[in-house]
Amino acid sequence: MYTTRYLGSDNYGILSFSIAFASIMIFLADLGMGSVIIRDIARDKCLTTKYFENVVLIKIVLAVITLVTTAAVGYVFNYQSQTMHVVYVITLSLILTSFSGIISSIIQAFEEMEYLSLGSVIYNITMLLCALLAIYFGSDVLGFALVYLISSIILMGYWAIVALRRIPLPRWDLDLAFWKYLITESVPFGLSSVFVRIYYYIDTLMISLIILNPNEIMGWYNAAYRLVLILAFIPTTFLGSLYPIMSSNYVTSEKYIRFMFERSFKYLMAVAIPLGVGTTVLADRIILFIYGADFSQSTIALQILVWSEVIIFLNFVFGNLLNSINRQIVVTKQTMLAATLNIALNLVLIPKYSYIGASVATVSTELFAFFFLLYFVSRGGYSLHKSMIMSFIKILCASLIMYLFLEIFYWIYLLPLILLASVIYFVVVYLLGILDKEDIHLMRQLSNRIHAQKENKDG
Repeated sequence: MYTTRYLGSDNYGILSFSIAFASIMIFLADLGMGSVIIRDIARDKCLTTKYFENVVLIKIVLAVITLVTTAAVGYVFNYQSQTMHVVYVITLSLILTSFSGIISSIIQAFEEMEYLSLGSVIYNITMLLCALLAIYFGSDVLGFALVYLISSIILMGYWAIVALRRIPLPRWDLDLAFWKYLITESVPFGLSSVFVRIYYYIDTLMISLIILNPNEIMGWYNAAYRLVLILAFIPTTFLGSLYPIMSSNYVTSEKYIRFMFERSFKYLMAVAIPLGVGTTVLADRIILFIYGADFSQSTIALQILVWSEVIIFLNFVFGNLLNSINRQIVVTKQTMLAATLNIALNLVLIPKYSYIGASVATVSTELFAFFFLLYFVSRGGYSLHKSMIMSFIKILCASLIMYLFLEIFYWIYLLPLILLASVIYFVVVYLLGILDKEDIHLMRQLSNRIHAQKENKDG
């Protein structure tokens, strides 16, 4: 919020472009190894040291390749030197974050989620403090890129401390045959990741290439997009905690996996739909409150893009299931097709409708991904139970009541209005019986599991 207000739409457009460019290129530094680490170590903790030492060595090689490739692509497209300096700094920060991801993936496989939560808090507090310092000292856009780099360095330091405490010291035994296994298993995850990054970020790159004087427009578009992407922490955190559990149960209990899949879908649907409704109604006030009047053009983009996030919540559930049962190739195919569709839609819509066309392309792409994943999940024996339709209808009714409240009391101050609307929605959810006995039983199980893990560690 502070960064966007300070930089203005033009300089924020440069920073947004650099983040988009670097976020696509960073695929080369990871190849999706984090998902393989979580899946395999969740099944056999004895693999921890072997994975840690080999993945670190692989990523050193990949980091060099990433930096060289980034410079080459920037040269080919002849981007301005100021922009490329920002890109290099952001790329370096993402490479460091990739190394931190090795340790966080291992810790996630151990199901010790408190370390991930603390790491997230440390990173975001550092980002905030550094951004405020950059504003205080009157930094330019390159100074704000350094905020990302400094935050990544501090995050890496935190994970290094965690590694010393929780991971056995590596022997650094080079195992090229194991490298082959890691890369082969990781590539489907990595391709999924790069295609996801493409249809998250390619619209910004295409705006930069298609629109004349694109920086301001990229600023408007990404101001809205950043708000939408922030919401992704909800399914990412929730499903991230379930992924190692579902992966380990794939070997022992297919029935439990099906149960967790259906419940995850219902819970995230119950959160996503009211988020979409509320954001659509309050978009202009949210933009004014967070970014100020200079970003009023971002309102319509936010009203459209929030529905892409609603669909993403549900797509994440499908992806989490498929990755847990070793069907990541389906996710790879889906992301490849979705990325291709997104590029095609952007080529058609951006020249005529600018950033609004890019917003529509994003929602359309996610809708295609939803039906694609739903088809393959159902064909694989994990079709959603008919009761999900009734849950969907009840959630829509609760969201409609919340919508009417927001329209009637639109004049109330924004934050109290959001709080009251949330309370009303969840009260209606309770009254309609959307949460049944099985849901309450599952919550108790998860609570008991967390409590038992804490007692074991304390012991």
